[in-house]
Amino acid sequence: MTQQDVPVHFATAISSELQEKILNAPQFSGWIEKTRSSFDLRSVLVRDVLMFGSRVGFVVVEADAWNEGAKMPCFAVLRDPTVCIMPVVTVKEAPDERYVVLVREARLPVGQMVTALPAGVIDGEAAEIAALRELREETGLNLTAGRPYRLRETPVFLSPGGSSEEMMLYAVDIVLTRAEMNGLLDRKGGLANEHEHTTVCVVPLKDMPRHTPNAHCLLSWHLYQQHCADLKSAQCVKADQKI
Repeated sequence: MTQQDVPVHFATAISSELQEKILNAPQFSGWIEKTRSSFDLRSVLVRDVLMFGSRVGFVVVEADAWNEGAKMPCFAVLRDPTVCIMPVVTVKEAPDERYVVLVREARLPVGQMVTALPAGVIDGEAAEIAALRELREETGLNLTAGRPYRLRETPVFLSPGGSSEEMMLYAVDIVLTRAEMNGLLDRKGGLANEHEHTTVCVVPLKDMPRHTPNAHCLLSWHLYQQHCADLKSAQCVKADQKI
């Protein structure tokens, strides 16, 4: 088979039905298009596929790819793009107090519990809609006010040496009463049919880096600090212009 003029071969254990699904999966076809435009992609062997129900989840490939006359490392795991959202809560009774809503979840690949921002796969919807959906599913927060905004205009790569995963980073500013915020503590969330079991925790904004080992969470925190500094700078400029 070929995909965009690139020969594609499959491991013998992958059925013809699955082969068609893989060829049509956006994480595969999109990767082929992007890779062949950047490098000399000569052929691809699909070694394995992990299905999420009826949907293609992870695709493991071995590629014959070259860059500037040199053969490249050949293995990659292809997956859908993802999104995370940083919910920053201002306490209504104390506007100087700000907190971040995190979720704690068992993570098999790293063999431990991990505390992180709500995050997940963009499942055929706009990234902003996916961010709000993940926030609702994992924390129970169903926003009626406050619009998510990007902390960075383009996605970040999470592990480009092994995986195609790219993630859009969002934040949203929320005002809650102290009672509403405290009501989030230890709330259970996640989709049981996808084996997601999350527990909500709320930490002071300034302390967030001490509570999570996730690189995209730490980056989100730093970008949020820069966002706040930029807003403050813009407000100072406007104030100076009025004088």
